Amino acid sequence: MSFVAAQRPTSFVLVGDSTTANGTTENSGGWGNGLCGSTITGNIASIAAGTPCINTAHNGATTGTFVSNGFWATSLAAIKSEVGKGRRTLVTIQFGHNDMKIAPPESMGQNLTSMVQQVRALGAEPVLVTSLTRRSFNSAGKVSDTLGPWADETKLIAQQQGTHLLDLHAASIKYVEAIGPDAAHRLNRTPDDNTHLNVNGTTVFGRMVADLLKMSFPGELPIIANDPLSNNIARGIASF
Repeated sequence: MSFVAAQRPTSFVLVGDSTTANGTTENSGGWGNGLCGSTITGNIASIAAGTPCINTAHNGATTGTFVSNGFWATSLAAIKSEVGKGRRTLVTIQFGHNDMKIAPPESMGQNLTSMVQQVRALGAEPVLVTSLTRRSFNSAGKVSDTLGPWADETKLIAQQQGTHLLDLHAASIKYVEAIGPDAAHRLNRTPDDNTHLNVNGTTVFGRMVADLLKMSFPGELPIIANDPLSNNIARGIASF
């Protein structure tokens, strides 16, 4: 495998809910293990060996509870540490799955704005990420999307704050509709769990995030090539 060397040593800090969080048992987790790699769940990495990839995402978190329960303080400490080492520090921020259960999109947007500003104040680079789609389909084989307004809010805040944006929501909908419900459900943590990912799902969507990062930061990041998987994602072909 090869990768384009970063101009500066790069670190990643991941912020979000369970659809980003690392799995700690076999066949569990969000897309984080597929980006960072994991010896626990067996996911291969999408970024170069030796690149710090610190996943602070937490199951069940909203933008509000992530702060109030102290997980944001953990994220900020990790960001400050990496910046303090002179490393270019990218901070991905993805919420929506749980925010939608308790408050309108604008509430999440206010919290995202604060997070972006705090990340920048530490000298790091915020990267807003729209929500990974749920793999729930209607009778026509299309995703039954309920996350759209929260994805749109994330895009709005990215525009207002001038941040990089990874539209994972749109990319993941396009992909799972292309491969169809049966193949999409083979990425589920359990057969009826259309939100969380098994090891194959983590690998696929972690690679999708890596490819979106590569497009957003062309030639700048230590992304490892995985041409077969990237090509299948781009062409809407199931890998598992």
